[in-house]
Amino acid sequence: MKAIVVNGPGDMQLVERPMPEIKEPNQVLVKVHAAGICGSDVHVYHGSNPYAKYPVVLGHEGSGEVIAVGEGVTDLKPGASVVFEPITYCGKCYACRCGHHNVCRELKVLGCIVDGIFQEYVVMPRSQVYEYDASKMTYQQAALCEPFTIGLQANWRGDVRPGDVVLVHGGGPIGLIVANIAKSRGATVIVSEPNESRLAMAKDFGADYSINPMKEDLDAFINKLTDGEGVNVIFEAAGIPALLAHATSQLSPAGRLVAMTFGKEPIPVNFKEINAKELTILGTRHQYQKFPEVVKILPDHLKEVDEITTHVFKAEDKSDSAVYKSRTDPTQYIVVVNFDGSEPKEESIEHDEIIYDRTDRVVFDMESVPAYVRDRLAAATLKLVSGIKSQVGGIEQMKVQTEARKARKF
Repeated sequence: MKAIVVNGPGDMQLVERPMPEIKEPNQVLVKVHAAGICGSDVHVYHGSNPYAKYPVVLGHEGSGEVIAVGEGVTDLKPGASVVFEPITYCGKCYACRCGHHNVCRELKVLGCIVDGIFQEYVVMPRSQVYEYDASKMTYQQAALCEPFTIGLQANWRGDVRPGDVVLVHGGGPIGLIVANIAKSRGATVIVSEPNESRLAMAKDFGADYSINPMKEDLDAFINKLTDGEGVNVIFEAAGIPALLAHATSQLSPAGRLVAMTFGKEPIPVNFKEINAKELTILGTRHQYQKFPEVVKILPDHLKEVDEITTHVFKAEDKSDSAVYKSRTDPTQYIVVVNFDGSEPKEESIEHDEIIYDRTDRVVFDMESVPAYVRDRLAAATLKLVSGIKSQVGGIEQMKVQTEARKARKF
């Protein structure tokens, strides 16, 4: 079978491997149909993921078809459609005993520490595959279950409630998913994003207000909207450390800050505001027990799933000009490459009029993998950098606005 292996930073190969076999009674053999390339896969390829262990098969988000099950598996049959949970944990450490298996001290992540799903077949423990209704989602759509579990986990950590005013910094795929889920929980949602095309897309994901911080004073808007109280929950999904430092002034008393990104250097925090307002600052990592809910609710979010999937190509399409352009043009968003030989659903590619400035995720099937995939992975990093530069412009404008307000006080 085919597998995509990263032997070390910058060294990716498409190789032939023996088909895996079931060796334990609780294991399941799955044929991988669709898998998503996200930013963390690109980081593993480039050597910027500090947790990566080489060599490793990439991939942690995807879907497939059950081919066979171990003798101890009685609730899953061959032919079932499933998605993969990409983390394993010990079940014994303090975090696991507290119900936080996603931060287990022995945590292993597919495609990073152990072999992932960028291969035609995988053997997984029954506990790491979740069946879904194949009549409601295609393999391609189901492959995005994992990103939605991240958004659901973040909303759970932030304890988003009906009536909350929520601010999401960053209109990338995860930011949009977080906003979409917050809206479905009954919140009023603000998305702050300096890229105008992303702002237009944010409204489709449920944002009540889309603010460009380079053109509008975000703090002034928040004060007016909340009558000076501040927002109740902030999700920092832009990857800009200064936004985390500034968040304590934007939050209401009893507010919650969910830090979805992190910087290389420590970030200063105003503990005077934290104590005065009794704020809660929360981290979020991966997810825990969110797949059962997501496989049920994702069919109600397929419009959004298809919208962030802006392009779909069949793997056997050897027109490098079309496929390569989709992964190197910085005006694209998420590209889907279908490797199961089926025609893509029309609604998955009817968004050409929407222009975006980076590609974070590629979804593909593992029937066959052309050699140019490794080149498109490398190009994805350029899109991430482009997105970061755009966001930095937004925070610089916010700094100028903040200094101007300070000056007016005197």
